[in-house]
Order: sequence, then structure tokens, then C-alpha cells
Amino acid sequence: MKPKTKLQQEVWNIHNKLSKPLEHRPFVISKHDFYYTTHYKNLICLECNHSWKPEVNSKKSVSNVICPSCKRKVKQLTIYNGQFIRILTYSVIQLVDRFQVMRYFSCWKIMHKNKKPVYKFRDLFEEWTEYDKNKSVVIGLNTSWSGDGFSLSDYEVRYNNPKYGPSEYDRFISDLNCPGAEFHPRFKKYGLGVDFHNCDYRLLLSKLERSSQIETLLKAKQKELLFYAVHKDERYYSYWSQIKILLRHKYKIKDAGIWYDYLDLLKYFNKDIRNPKIILPKNLKKAHNEYVVKKQKRIDQQNAEREVKRQENERLRAEAETALRNIKAEVFKNFSLKNDRLIIVPLIDDDDVKEEGRILKHCVHTNNYHKKSGILLMSARIDGSPLETIEISLASYSIIQCRGLDNKPTEYHDQIIDLVRRNMGKLSRLVEKHKDLKEKDSILKNLQHSAA
Repeated sequence: MKPKTKLQQEVWNIHNKLSKPLEHRPFVISKHDFYYTTHYKNLICLECNHSWKPEVNSKKSVSNVICPSCKRKVKQLTIYNGQFIRILTYSVIQLVDRFQVMRYFSCWKIMHKNKKPVYKFRDLFEEWTEYDKNKSVVIGLNTSWSGDGFSLSDYEVRYNNPKYGPSEYDRFISDLNCPGAEFHPRFKKYGLGVDFHNCDYRLLLSKLERSSQIETLLKAKQKELLFYAVHKDERYYSYWSQIKILLRHKYKIKDAGIWYDYLDLLKYFNKDIRNPKIILPKNLKKAHNEYVVKKQKRIDQQNAEREVKRQENERLRAEAETALRNIKAEVFKNFSLKNDRLIIVPLIDDDDVKEEGRILKHCVHTNNYHKKSGILLMSARIDGSPLETIEISLASYSIIQCRGLDNKPTEYHDQIIDLVRRNMGKLSRLVEKHKDLKEKDSILKNLQHSAA
């Protein structure tokens, strides 16, 4: 969009007078990796286009390859459609008038089998910040989902509404910083400018002003811990005491993620994570892997114990279900409710429940209602044909539900409900008379509850 506010207009006018930082291009080009590809049984260096046959004849990818011609160590890649592209994004940090300017660019390395690599550069966007007024202006291309993340649009002022959260410009992180960065005087105390780290400066400056721990990691030159704290997660808050021990012992870390995971493992095994001999091993990777194996063994053992317990509960529950079903069959053997042609009989046998569910097209068997504790299923029928299935609570002696074909009530629904309710006393006396029924039902209920 066109610049509207005074600040946007001022920034736009200064931007138009800025020259491109061409002096950084050789540095960026040097940061690209070198590659080779295959052509039948030969290897081709994509830097000098030299072709040669490898000494080791293997179908596997060849590692640690050095081109015999240009003597560069090259990595393998597969070329599609005759070319391959690698993209690096980089930042140039400048102080222009009173503005802290973060300028972002991309370098495209285009490689062919029969041509030397070609490098193309693109301006992506710039963020101009005036710290005295705590305001910033973004100028650049529109964002996209391909290539370097930006489209072929015009270079113009971009409006970011903070109420919608971070924009694509806020989330953008460059691959590398160019040397010679210039900073606003407010950042002088941090000693910035010595680029031992690979943190994106926008994110680093933002966190430096909010966190003294980030400042400590920066000044201690803990490259990996700093990058992890700025770009990945905030476990440095939880393990700050351990980081201070690490700094006192001048312990250098090559992979902060593995060290944090190692500390998580130590906590899992209730180890003393304030002991430097434990948290700062001579071989971090080896110590980490040993605890990973140890934890996995414990997890496998716990899973095996749970599986044995589950199988035992399943066996006990199956026995309890069988015993309860047999007792119900005995108790309700001659129990039925009649009213003219309508007859209501107990529904106990598994095959009978399955047939009931098939005829009435409901889930009485699928969802194992016949195996639930504390209930009795009954089937309302006329001339032997099922009409509705009734679920009765043996705890409160009430009707839980009564459903017909497709879970809908039939024309006999009210008559069925009335007949069951009028005979609920008869049912309760029969159940109370048989204490073994209630005992087995209680056992099954406890087993089902523990399994859940």
C-alpha cells in the first residue's frame, strides 16, 4: 500500500535513497554448500561440471565425496528437469538516522549438469524501528508459500495489524547474518557485533530486552544454548540453575536439545540435577543414550505389567460375566410379564441379545448392554416377535430406556412401560431374594470400573 502516516512517508523516502548492500554478496555466496549429482554410473560436480567415475561401485549414495578437479567437498543431490535450486536468506543490520533497520534478502543458487552455478539475489523486506516512539514500519514484497517465502509483488509499505497476532514478516527468520552489523545505542551494553552466533537479530534483540538470561547466554558465548533459547523453546527458564552450573564449569555444549532432554531424563530417574558431575558428563551423547535405553526398559516393563494386569482383569471380568449370566438365567428362568397378547421376557443369552439387536436395528448387542453390571434387559413381544427392548436398573428398579425398531417407540410403548412399572415390586422381591445375584453383580461392577 502507499505510505499514509508521516512515519511511513519518512521511512519510504529514506528507503528510496538507500543503496543495495552489494559488498555482502561474496560472503553469502561462500556460505552455500557444494553439490554433485549422478549421470548413469558417473558423478558430476555441479560447481565445475567435472564428470568422473567413483572408485566404489555401489548403489548407495556416496558420502565424503571430493571433486578431483576443483577439490571441493561436495554433497549429493538429485536434479529434476535439468536444474536444482538452493536458497539462502540473509539479513543486513543497519542504523539509518534514528532507525534500526533490519534488511532481508535471498540468494538463489541455480545449478546445472553442464553449466557453472548462477547466483541471483532478491530484496525481500525491511523492518524500520524507531525505538523512541516504539513504532515500526515494514516495507517489502508480499508473502507467499513458495521459493524464499515471498511473491513477485511490488516493493511497498506493508500494514500489520497487531490485534491479529504475529504476521508472516514477524515470523520470518533468516539463515545467516552478514558481518558488520550496526546497532542502536540502546543495544551497546550487550556487546553485539561479534557474530559468533547464528540467531536472527530481530528475535534476539526482542528477547534481550525482556530476559536477563538471554543476555547472560549471549555474553557467555554459549552459541547452542543461545540459539535454542531464542528460536526453539524456553526450557532455559526451568533449567537456569543447571545453566549457571554449566557456565561456572565452562562446559561447552554442541547440541542444546540433547542436553535439555538429558536433564529431563535425570529428573525422571530422580537424580541430583544440581550435581555438576551428573549434569555435565564427559560424553553427553553417550550418557543421554544410556538413560534413553534405561528409560525405555522401564517403560517396556511397566507396559508389560499393565498388560498382564489387563489380561487378568479381562479374565476375571469374563468369569464374572459368565457367572452373572448363569445366575440371571436361573433366577429369571420362569419370570415374565403378560397382558393379553403382550409378553415381556428376560433377555439374557448372548445369541438372543444379538438377534434382538439385528431385528430391531439398535445397538443393544453391539455396545454390550447385556454385559453391563446392575441392569436387566427384557424384550417386549407379541406372538414371539420383538417389539421393544427394555433396560431396567437393578439398583433403583427403574426403567432406564425402552426402544423399538431404529430406536423409535412403537404403538405399544406406553402399554409396555405401564406393565413393567406395575410389576417392578415383583421384580425387586425376586432379586433381593437371591443374594448371590447381587454379590456377583457387585464384583462385575468393580472389575468394569477398574478396567475403565
